Amino acid sequence: MSNRIVSRCPKCNIILYNQSDTCPLCHCVVSELEGEEKENAVKLFGADAPYPDVQGKRRRIRSVLNSMLIIFVIAEIIMIQINDVTSVSYPWSLITGVSLLYIYLSLTYWVYYDAGSASKVALQLTITMLFLFSIDYFNGMTGWSLQWAIPGLILLGDLIVAVLMLVNRSRWQSYLLLLLYLAVCSFVTIVLYMTGHINTMILAGISEAVTCLYLVSMILLGGKKAEREIKRRFHI
Repeated sequence: MSNRIVSRCPKCNIILYNQSDTCPLCHCVVSELEGEEKENAVKLFGADAPYPDVQGKRRRIRSVLNSMLIIFVIAEIIMIQINDVTSVSYPWSLITGVSLLYIYLSLTYWVYYDAGSASKVALQLTITMLFLFSIDYFNGMTGWSLQWAIPGLILLGDLIVAVLMLVNRSRWQSYLLLLLYLAVCSFVTIVLYMTGHINTMILAGISEAVTCLYLVSMILLGGKKAEREIKRRFHI
């Protein structure tokens, strides 16, 4: 134990038994304990206290992500070569490369970004919508992203919210703002149909109806909890 680094976070007052330079809770710089302070920490928490072993866990996660990045790069190089030697003149390998980059950045975001599940889902859905729209745009803008893909993604978001509410029943009202965001996204696709930018609003109408019905039901059934959440979010 004498050669083992023991540090303390001055803000959270937790003891770290690893070589991490920052606190895993508040990211404040930790200070290494020595002499009597170190002995007292060992007496109080034990010589083999495992918490928090964030250094090893982060290294393993980083190793997995780096391995995935290498695999994705190799896969994209192969795709570019196949695209180059085939008779297909369309650069489809660019789409596969962007897709692999999207998957890697999404995984990195979910692993490292410190935010609530509702915020993560909202940002992930937004990025995916922009990704689908970009593919549609650079392929001649036939409108499939606005007519089918994005409304379908909004319905998937409704399902994700339902699952999150069931898992976190005590804090179900914290997902009301996410539902409102999905309803606004659905409304935008309907506006695009009314202005003649897309040809059909079948799935967009379904997603708007489902999301609004879901949102209104949660507000009416939620009672005081839903009312407090809305006031807290909109400062009213």
